[in-house]
Amino acid sequence: MLIDKTDLPVVAMDFMNDVHEEDREIINELFELILTYENDPTNTNKENINTKYKQWTQHTIEHFQGEEIKMQELNFPPYPIHKSDHDKALAQMDAVFQEWDSSSDVKILKMYFIETLPTWLVHHIQTMDTVTASFFKTGLSPCNL
Repeated sequence: MLIDKTDLPVVAMDFMNDVHEEDREIINELFELILTYENDPTNTNKENINTKYKQWTQHTIEHFQGEEIKMQELNFPPYPIHKSDHDKALAQMDAVFQEWDSSSDVKILKMYFIETLPTWLVHHIQTMDTVTASFFKTGLSPCNL
């Protein structure tokens, strides 16, 4: 297991915590597929990764859009900063996938999943999502913006 349930910070909004748990489950499933491919690099195993990666990407797009719509509805002052972080994460997910898909070099995925993704996810939840969830719950911006 790449990311344990206890690794993810809890924020003030249950719907956000629920989506983060779904993210964690998909990421862990995808990581297991990566390890399977590493041990048995068949076309079927590559297709399994690609299918799950596309599912994860779609889930992440919907996850981010859900937060972004609510931020806009509530006029969340740091919306542009939070959205920018989402956009960068999606761009990186896409770039990693494109590089992997064209090369079939599993090291690309392993490095991203081990060295980059968990750190980014936890940091994003600790910072952006914690502030945003607090605003959703209280209507008060801890940023004083």
